[in-house]
Amino acid sequence: MDKRQLTGILLLVIALQILPVSDTLAKHLSASLPVLQVIWARFFFHCLATGLYSSWRYGPRLLLPTVSWVLTARSAALFFAVALFYVAIHQMPLTTALTLWFVEPFLLTILAMLVFKEKVAPLQWLAIAVGFLGIVLAIRPSADNWQWSYLIGLGAGMGYAVFLLLTRVVESKIPAIVSVYQTGLVGCVLSSIAVIPVWQTPSAVQWLQLMATGCVAASAHFLIIKAFERAQASLLAPFTYAEVITATMLGVLVFGDVPDRWAYAGLAIIILSAIAVVPREPRREEAPQA
Repeated sequence: MDKRQLTGILLLVIALQILPVSDTLAKHLSASLPVLQVIWARFFFHCLATGLYSSWRYGPRLLLPTVSWVLTARSAALFFAVALFYVAIHQMPLTTALTLWFVEPFLLTILAMLVFKEKVAPLQWLAIAVGFLGIVLAIRPSADNWQWSYLIGLGAGMGYAVFLLLTRVVESKIPAIVSVYQTGLVGCVLSSIAVIPVWQTPSAVQWLQLMATGCVAASAHFLIIKAFERAQASLLAPFTYAEVITATMLGVLVFGDVPDRWAYAGLAIIILSAIAVVPREPRREEAPQA
């Protein structure tokens, strides 16, 4: 593994320690404001913060959306994933929703193999499969405790896998911060229209929290895009499990959602599978880029 790949992994891990802060704010706000309004804030302030910076750094012309099916599809995938995830965390503990979200690395690795023809080592397959079993152990779905919101959480993870896959396609075409701005445009437009019928006037504190929800998420996604510029999707996929560290801590400290021993066991398996997935193949010289 070269220095560039290690940097990509480090950027991803840092981003995924930041992102749960936005999720925690969203869950807290959804107890007093409509979920749709929280989703709106997530994308509106995402676009506002990154748009202002992009305009200052690269000029206002880059604020015009790029006409591209890839960018539009990626933006729609992020909106789909975040909207479903916010609905899920409104109905269940943050760690439970995040555990369901972790179906994403499994799907992302398969998609990366099919679309980009990336090589997936047997150890990577084993670690991801074990991690997925850890999800099942943590949730322990049965006829007695089954909730339809589990499917919402799984749908969110599926949407995010598509988002990360499409991120690879546009990684070198535009500056990363502009890419983050354009990624939020579909969600910003759709949620701005949909929120009108359910709008409630926030308090001053809620306005600050709504702003932070979008700005923190935008910062994390900037780091995620930079990570995917440096490493393959199949290499980064298992490290998305690192998000559980901060999410679990915030779930306990803010909401008092203490996972039971089975959840801890499942999460431990997920984390160990991420550690085990680091490639151990001998280094090879790469062909020069055209």
